[in-house]
Amino acid sequence: MARGLEIKGIHFSYGKRKILEDAGFAVDPGELCVLLGANGAGKSTLLKCINGLLTPARGNVVWNGRETDRLSVKEKAKIYGYVPQETGVRGGLTVMETVLSGRLPYMGLAARRQDVEKAEKILIRLGMEHLAFCRMDTLSGGERQRALIGRAMAQEPEVLLLDEPTSSLDLRFQYEVMGLLKELGTEQSLAVVAVVHDLNLALDFADQAVLLSGGRVLAEGRPEAVLTPERIQASYGIPAEIGRFGDRRVVLPRMCR
Repeated sequence: MARGLEIKGIHFSYGKRKILEDAGFAVDPGELCVLLGANGAGKSTLLKCINGLLTPARGNVVWNGRETDRLSVKEKAKIYGYVPQETGVRGGLTVMETVLSGRLPYMGLAARRQDVEKAEKILIRLGMEHLAFCRMDTLSGGERQRALIGRAMAQEPEVLLLDEPTSSLDLRFQYEVMGLLKELGTEQSLAVVAVVHDLNLALDFADQAVLLSGGRVLAEGRPEAVLTPERIQASYGIPAEIGRFGDRRVVLPRMCR
């Protein structure tokens, strides 16, 4: 049976340097899938190939049985909501303006009443209505990240893509953001794909994990099945053990000497 989001045999190179080789996986609506792997494994590149920012040499991306590579930018913006690692958000924008900018695929040259109402509902859902007219550069890291997720949600996407959404956040905000992504995926039946570095966040929140190594998919499936000591060693080059803390599974890297 076909799944909502299917990535099939993606190959991508920068010049002669191969970044992705035959990379593929699938995600159902309502699932939170995390892309894992060491720096340079191809995670961010794969995310950009999915939403069309990069064009793979071979392979394709399918959403609900429809190949998306031939869609227009506007059509893709109604399928994929994207939160990049480098936000490029100008400090002078307010939270409301930032979220409202996600309505561009729908509103044309000027915001309509329904666009403003949509942005207001998103801010309420994110618990940020009291920050609507605060400038983005006055927010904490966690608040800023929630606003950027709100901007992506304003596109009314069917797939939400995030490149390291927890980077530069402290422990509390990491867990708040991952919890929010899990809730949004379930509530709105979104296929959520996020690049994540923290393996324990993957174990705590993800429905599915895709572990990359050298541009290839080393393993995919439930995080607890994917993250074995042998695969962690192969992907990250560090010995690790899988322990338990109550009902939680945790990755415990061993000191390298």
